[in-house]
Amino acid sequence: MEEKLFKYSISERIFNKKLGDGQFWQVNQSIIPTETTIRDFATLITRPKAHSWSGGIFKESISNNEWIQSSIIGLDFDKGEISLKEVYQKFEEFGICPNLHYDTFGTSVELHKFRVVFFFDSTINDIGIYDKIMIALEKIFFIDPKCKNPSRIFYGGTNVKITSTVPVSLIKFIEFIDINKISRDNYLTRNILGTNSITANFCNNLYNNYKDKHFLAHNNNFNCTSLKGGKIVDWDMARKKVKILDSFFNGEWLDHNQLFGLVTNIIYIRGGEKKIKEIMKKFNLEGKTNYTSNNFAIIPYVKKMKYHPIPVYKFSNYIEDSDIHDIITEVNNIRGHIEILEPINKISLKEAEEKMISSFNKVLDNDETNKTYIFSLPTAIGKTRLLTNVEKCVIALPTNNLKNEVKERMVIDHTFSPDTIKFFKNSLNTKIEYYYQIGLPKKSMGLIGQVSEFRYPSNLDDIKLAADYITQLEECKNPNKTVLTTHKRVLNSDSFIHKTIIFDEDPLNSLVEIKSMSIKDIIGTQYLHDPLKEVAIFFLPLEAGIYETPNFKINHDNLSDFIHDKNIFQTNVFDFFNSKFFIKNEDMVYYIIKKELPIDSKNIIMSATIPVEFYKKLYPEMEFEVFDIKHVEQKGEIIQYTGRSCSRKGLNIYGKQISDEVGGKTVITFIDHKEIFQNSPKEVHFGNCSGYDNLNGQNITIVGTPHRNNIEYFLMAKLMGVNFDIKNSPMTYQKIQYNGFEFMFNAFDNEDLRDIQLSLIESDLIQAVGRARTLRNDCTVEVYSNFPLYVSDQFIIKKKIA
Repeated sequence: MEEKLFKYSISERIFNKKLGDGQFWQVNQSIIPTETTIRDFATLITRPKAHSWSGGIFKESISNNEWIQSSIIGLDFDKGEISLKEVYQKFEEFGICPNLHYDTFGTSVELHKFRVVFFFDSTINDIGIYDKIMIALEKIFFIDPKCKNPSRIFYGGTNVKITSTVPVSLIKFIEFIDINKISRDNYLTRNILGTNSITANFCNNLYNNYKDKHFLAHNNNFNCTSLKGGKIVDWDMARKKVKILDSFFNGEWLDHNQLFGLVTNIIYIRGGEKKIKEIMKKFNLEGKTNYTSNNFAIIPYVKKMKYHPIPVYKFSNYIEDSDIHDIITEVNNIRGHIEILEPINKISLKEAEEKMISSFNKVLDNDETNKTYIFSLPTAIGKTRLLTNVEKCVIALPTNNLKNEVKERMVIDHTFSPDTIKFFKNSLNTKIEYYYQIGLPKKSMGLIGQVSEFRYPSNLDDIKLAADYITQLEECKNPNKTVLTTHKRVLNSDSFIHKTIIFDEDPLNSLVEIKSMSIKDIIGTQYLHDPLKEVAIFFLPLEAGIYETPNFKINHDNLSDFIHDKNIFQTNVFDFFNSKFFIKNEDMVYYIIKKELPIDSKNIIMSATIPVEFYKKLYPEMEFEVFDIKHVEQKGEIIQYTGRSCSRKGLNIYGKQISDEVGGKTVITFIDHKEIFQNSPKEVHFGNCSGYDNLNGQNITIVGTPHRNNIEYFLMAKLMGVNFDIKNSPMTYQKIQYNGFEFMFNAFDNEDLRDIQLSLIESDLIQAVGRARTLRNDCTVEVYSNFPLYVSDQFIIKKKIA
C-alpha cells in the first residue's frame, strides 16, 4: 500500500547543529514547503544531513500570522521530567502510537533530550484549535512552552526511530487531550475541545464508512436510544447476548478502546452510568483491575459529546460479538428476524412466459423511438432464447464471453463486434492497455487503424489482425443484420444505426461508471502542460468532500497528443474531464461518469435486477414503460439464513465456521474471501455473476451481504439529485422497511441514500442466486445474509447442524 504524503515546511540547507540566536535567521530564510512520506521525513531530519523543519504550511513567511494548516505536530522533551518510554505509555493507553522520535542536538548522557512527532490523518486548519491542542499538551506533559506555537521551527537530530507509518487519528488525539483534561479537573467537562470542532473541518475515511469517527447523537436520528431516561434493559439477558459485557461484569480488565466503546452503549441504558462506575470501583478494590482516573473520565466525556453507541463488533475481540451492533437493539430485538409485511403474490411460470412474449412482440412491432422499455424478469425465464430470433436489431450483452455464448445459439443470420484485440507484438498491447487505463479509447482505435494501414511498424500477422478487427466493426454498421455486441461498445460508439437496441441484462454499470484519478498525476504534470495548471490550482486547496466537476478549458486532443509516447499519467485523468461529480479523499479523486441511453432508437432492457427508479431519476427526460414480471413461482427452493450479517468484516471473523457448515458445496461470495471456502468458482463472485450458466441446476450457497463502498453510494446519489450532507450521512443499525419486509440492518439514516444502498445490495444478491436457475430446476440455494430477498422461500435465523 502506498504511503500517505504529508505537507510541511523544511529547510533547503543542512543544519547539523544548533545555531546561536543571532544566526537563526539563516534557518528561517531557508524554509520551503514540501510534501513527503514519514520515511522520507525521517531521512531528511537525520544528521549528518539534517534539515530543520516546521509542521506548518504558510502563505509566505514563517510566522503565526501566515500559518495555513498543520498535519504534523512535534513535542519537545528536554527537562528530564518524563522519559521517552513514559511518553509512549501515556499514548498507548489510548491506542495511539506516535509516528517517530529522535534525539535533539542538545541531548547528553546526563539529560536525555528528545522530540516525539505525530503525523495526523487529517489537517488542522484552525489556528485557535491548534493553540488549544498545544496548551493542553503542555499541561499534560510539561513540554517546552517555547515549542508550542504553530510557526515553531525544529532542528533535526540523531537516532531517529520510526515507530509507526500509520497516520494518527486526529479524533483519537483530541479525545486523549480532552479525557486527560476531565481527569485532572474533577471530572468536569468544561473547556474541552470536543471532536465537533475537528469533524467540522474535514471529511476523511470516505472509503471506510467513517471508521474512525463516532456517531454524534445530536446530529443523527438514532431510533433506539436517548440520553434522557434511558432504555430499560434486562441486564441478565444483555450479559447472555453480549460476551464483552459479561466479561466486564465478571471483572475482566478492558483497555481504553474497549471501555470507551462499552460506555457509549451502556450510558443509554437506564441505570447504566451508575452500573459502570460500581463495577469499575468494585474490581479495582478487589485488585482484579486497575482502572485509572482517565478511564473513569471516559464516562462524563461520552455523555458530554453525546456519542452514539459504537458498534460492539468494532471494539469486542470475542467472536460471539462479531455481528452485534449496539447492546440495546441486540437485547430488545431478535437478530436476523424478518417480518413479512406484504406477502408476495407469484404467478405461474407459464403465465409469466406468455406475458413476456406477448409484451415483447408488441414492443417490437410498434414504431416508437426515443423510448425505453424495461422488462423486469426472473432469471432463466427464457429471455435470451427469445432474442435469438429477433431481426435487424442490436443485442448488447455485459461481456464478450456472454456475447460469444449467445452467438452460438443464434437462429437468424447475424454479425457481431470483435473481441478485444490481442497483438503478437507485446509492445502494441501494452500501448493499447495504457491508453484505456488513462481514458483514451479513441487513441487505441487510432493505433489499430495505423497498424492495419501499414503506418505503424508491425509484422504481417498483426497487420492482418488489425485489418480483420476493423472489417468486423464495419460489418456492424449494416442495419439489415442483427448485431451482437457488448454494453460498453454500444454505449461508447455512434456507429450503430439500428432502430432497435436490446440490452440483455441491466447496463447500469456501463451507463454509470465510477473511476479514480491520482492527484499526483495532475500536480506532477502541471509544469509540463500549461492547461493542467488550471486543474492543479483548483485541486491544491481543496478539502476532502464531494463536488460538481468544473468545466475545465482543456483541449483533449492537444493534451492526448502531448502525452503521446510518454507514460506521464498512471491513472485515468482524461475521463475525469467528462465526469459529473467527484469525491476528493486524501490523494485520490473518485469521479462518476454518466453515459446517455441511445437516442433515435427503441431501447429495450431485459434484466432480473434492474433498479427501475434509478433509471427514472438518472434520465428524467426519457420516456419509460415498465413490464414487471419478476414475481414467478419457482421449481427449486431458496432458503435464507439471516442470523449473521456475513459482511466482509464478519466473514473475517466467523467465515471458517460457515465454511465448516457449508462443506464442499459450491459457494458464491466476495472475490477476496473465496479462499475461506472449499469450493468457490474462480470466475464467479459478487459483482461478476451476470450471465454465467455453468451452475445451472446445481445446489449452491451464497455467502455475504455485498455492501458497496460508500463512495459509490454518495456519487450515485449526487447524480440522481439526492439532497444529503456527505459529512453527516452515517449508517446506523436500525429497524427498516424495504420491499415488504421489516428487519434490522446497518443502513443509511438518509432514506434516499438508503434506497440506493439497499437496491444495489439486492441486485448483487439476486444475480448470485440466479446462477442456479431455480425457476426451472429442482435445486436448492442457501443464502447466508441478513438482507431479505423477495425470491426467498424461507427465512431461518440459525441453521441447524446435523
